[in-house]
Amino acid sequence: MKKIITLVLVLTLCTAFCGCAQQSSESSPESSQQSSAAEKSDEESRKAEQSKAAEESRKAEQSKAAEESRKAEQSKAAEESRKAEESKAAEESRKAEESKAAEESRKAEESKATEESRKAEESKAAEESRRAQESKQAEESRSSQQSSTEQSSQTQQQSSARTTPHPTSGNRADVSWFDDAVFVGDSVTLKLSYYADGGALGNAEFLCAGSLGYNNALWDIDHPDNVHPLYKGRKVTVDDGLAKIGRNKIIIMLGMNDIGLYGVSGAIDGMNKLTDRIEAKCPDAQIYIESVTPMLEECQLRDLNNTTIRQFDEQVERVCNQKGYIYLDIASAVDDGYGNLISGYCSDPGAMGLHFSDAGCAAWVERLKETVM
Repeated sequence: MKKIITLVLVLTLCTAFCGCAQQSSESSPESSQQSSAAEKSDEESRKAEQSKAAEESRKAEQSKAAEESRKAEQSKAAEESRKAEESKAAEESRKAEESKAAEESRKAEESKATEESRKAEESKAAEESRRAQESKQAEESRSSQQSSTEQSSQTQQQSSARTTPHPTSGNRADVSWFDDAVFVGDSVTLKLSYYADGGALGNAEFLCAGSLGYNNALWDIDHPDNVHPLYKGRKVTVDDGLAKIGRNKIIIMLGMNDIGLYGVSGAIDGMNKLTDRIEAKCPDAQIYIESVTPMLEECQLRDLNNTTIRQFDEQVERVCNQKGYIYLDIASAVDDGYGNLISGYCSDPGAMGLHFSDAGCAAWVERLKETVM
């Protein structure tokens, strides 16, 4: 019985299975078509999603690139603007520095010009004061020696009628010897010219100027700083002035204003150049060179002092021997025995300590009379 029931159950299951298989076979094409459509739709949807994602990614990349490009441009513009500002600031700073430097230079030049003008004024005032003092001293000397002046004037009048100057007997020259002489010098000789107004040197002519030296005597007449002497109210160079005056005896004392500026050798060089010019303009004249006289001991300077003056005079004497000039030793006549100017012979002991008093000029004249022969 159990076997029959089992067999029936098996047959039933087989019949049911076969029916299901047939049904499944009959419905398979439709189901396949639906599945294919679904798959196609899913594919299209997937592709659409991918395309959309790709587009969005592309746009995002473009946006990012555009943003980076914009930022790069902004950064570049900012950098260029910064550099331009820095360049502008540097240029303004440079111009400000240049302007400041130019202003400082201008002020320095103005200050220098003012200082030079002040010194020039002081020098001019000092020179005028010195000349006034010397003129006063000369006037006092003339007043105190009136009788001597009258006698000398008579001698001068007598000697002016002579056509040929001549010395007195012996080895001393008479004042008439100087009638055909011209003295060339600086402020030291200028004092001698005031003293000689009383006739101590006959009719001697003087071509002198304060600060004159061998070297600046070589300057052109239109040199802005020239200190050339005056002849008949007009400035002349020494060589031209001597040619105009036309005396046969030229007595020179220069060098004091050269030694401190040019040294002994530079002063000698200037002496040679000037005397060469004088010889060319005055070929028939005899040239006499006086030694430069010493200073007071307490007034000596670093470059201008009694040692350098003595060295200069020694070389002047050698040049005179070489060139045929007559050397006149005036220094020893006013020397205190120690190489210094005798204090009583000095008119400016509180200043330069080298200009002469009347007593100094008198000793000078006496030495000239002794040595010119």
